[in-house]
Amino acid sequence: MSLREKAEQLIVAGSTGEVGAALDETLGTRCLGGVFVSKNVDNWSPVDDLGAATVAISAITAGAANCPLPPLITTDAEAGTRVLKVPVGPLPEPAILEANHAADPATTDVGLAPAAAAFAGELRDAGVHVNLGVVADVDVGDDYYMARQRRSFGGDPQAVAAISGALVEGHCAAGVAPTLKHFPNQGSTVDDPHRADSVSTNDQPAWGELGRIPYVDTNAPLVMTGHIRYADVDDGTPATLSATITTGWLRHDLGYDGLVITDDLHGMRGIADDYGPEERGTDAIAAGADLVLFVDDEFVAAVIDAIVARAEAETVFAARLDESVRRIIRLKGALGLVSSIDPAWIPLCGGDR
Repeated sequence: MSLREKAEQLIVAGSTGEVGAALDETLGTRCLGGVFVSKNVDNWSPVDDLGAATVAISAITAGAANCPLPPLITTDAEAGTRVLKVPVGPLPEPAILEANHAADPATTDVGLAPAAAAFAGELRDAGVHVNLGVVADVDVGDDYYMARQRRSFGGDPQAVAAISGALVEGHCAAGVAPTLKHFPNQGSTVDDPHRADSVSTNDQPAWGELGRIPYVDTNAPLVMTGHIRYADVDDGTPATLSATITTGWLRHDLGYDGLVITDDLHGMRGIADDYGPEERGTDAIAAGADLVLFVDDEFVAAVIDAIVARAEAETVFAARLDESVRRIIRLKGALGLVSSIDPAWIPLCGGDR
């Protein structure tokens, strides 16, 4: 692979309207790490028609048929309906899953994984490979961001671990790669990272007792880092750009060896106000991310150029790039997207990655 081809593999890009055609125009290629699809930006019409979504996704993949490493079709489909970017039948709302687990953990241990498998099966049949939608945030209080959004499973870390673990298990059974998010813990921030800096009220020891728990020994093949700042860590650098958090806490302390993908680097104010697009992309990779997510393609060409330039200038960064490409190839191989790799050779979830 050329250096540019490697750089392209670290990008997950979306766009408004017909996303495949948009990427052809702005980048000249669909041979990326992934393509992000969403009804929220009119990637198909009618937006709530699953048949229309399936046709649009099929067109994206058909346009990438000649890619040696086809893109991961990626979306965000959480429990409930608040974040459901492909119009499949929804899972129960998070508050219902939390209440059911509190009343009888067997509802999670026995019933949730099959329901998640059926849910993920619809995503798979629509052409989706990766779902960014398994929330593992542990609420610190009812007035915190994720709790206000009604997207999380409460403040009991063991319950959150059980519910998110069952969702991961169901996705894996269906052959869709699930993603745990938002590492280290968006449940410990009051402010919305889409609108402002999002600072954790927990220090690292408190995180160890709460937000850390759902990530311990997870089988999820991907983890998403969030734009979560800790005042006493890397001078408040967001987790997405912090080597201390991404490589230190996640890779070294927890021993996680799957793929790391960032939260959106395009326009979320929790990161975009302080860092330029090229800096966001390259610093996230330097920190340990394998895939950088830009839900709009406006800056992606410049980000790819910046990744190439930094790899040419820094041997450590070039090695970091190679490490990520190897992980990406393994995930694509496990999903049957690499012609020379038998998916049976590589476990999608857990196992020897």
